[in-house]
Amino acid sequence: MLFRSILVSTEYEWLFETLKTEASKLFSMKLADFSCHDENQYEQLSGTDAIIGQKINLSDAQYEAAGKLQIIQTLSAGFDHIDLAKAKKRNVYVANNNGANAESVAEHVLMLILALYRQLLFHHNSVAKGTWTCLKYQNRGLSGKTLGIFGLGNTGKALAKRASAFGVKIKYFDILRYAATEKELGLEFVFPEELLKHSDILSYHVPKTSYTRCLINQNSLSKMKAGALLINASRGDVQDENAIYEALILGKISGAGLDVFEKEPLPNKSPLRKLDNVVLTPHSAPDRECYTRTISNAFDNLTRVSKGEQPQALAVDHEESTRQFLKRFPEVKFSVP
Repeated sequence: MLFRSILVSTEYEWLFETLKTEASKLFSMKLADFSCHDENQYEQLSGTDAIIGQKINLSDAQYEAAGKLQIIQTLSAGFDHIDLAKAKKRNVYVANNNGANAESVAEHVLMLILALYRQLLFHHNSVAKGTWTCLKYQNRGLSGKTLGIFGLGNTGKALAKRASAFGVKIKYFDILRYAATEKELGLEFVFPEELLKHSDILSYHVPKTSYTRCLINQNSLSKMKAGALLINASRGDVQDENAIYEALILGKISGAGLDVFEKEPLPNKSPLRKLDNVVLTPHSAPDRECYTRTISNAFDNLTRVSKGEQPQALAVDHEESTRQFLKRFPEVKFSVP
């Protein structure tokens, strides 16, 4: 039997009408603000089969009220606001968007790289302002460069696939080995210090955990190859922006492309805004096509679970996975202190 009642978190209010239209023949959907703990919401939860949302941190009382709840489905890759242990205790699945935005983020990363290598912003302003200053002899090409990918999940794989067409060499680090992908795309697995040392371009694609917080720091930046580019389109918590600024003005790295920040929107006082060797975008890597895939993946999961099947893209406890990796490889300096 298909689910009768789905609650959609108000964080997705902007997408609600699309969700409701797409689900009209499958599910009944209502908006819910899960930050409110009142009798009306407990009544809503009592008849709920599934929740769509990312910032869902249900209390014990809310879980008690939601006796029929079977799945919390995010429309994002991230699920760090959801207490996985608490959901598991209640036999509630937690699933993410199954890589629906991987292609769009990978394309965005390539755009950042090319914009920096070809000095796109400078040349645009040169034409727009009428100075017609051409620095083409300072442009750089991608062919033959080494791209380092820190984290080979869905987005990392999508990036590797696309970047290989430009003739780059690709090294990667992840707490998991992907032998089939290594063979298919000619990737080389290396540990973090070697990745930092040999990458002309280093792109981060990691989840938010205690192990990845400030993974991009003064020490890791100092170990990067001279003239390298830094790209981060994963999580703002991954980077120390003051350290990135220092590395840029001191010439330790030649440029940075950032789509995520420690605080969003990026504060007006951020010194990164004044630099010429950065390309900054407002967490805008997803595209409209990825939301079509996201919704399709979400409804597919809801249908699976309502039929008694396991959903795809179950949330993984990245903290525990990293702990287990470091037990096996204690010599690896994950955050390169």
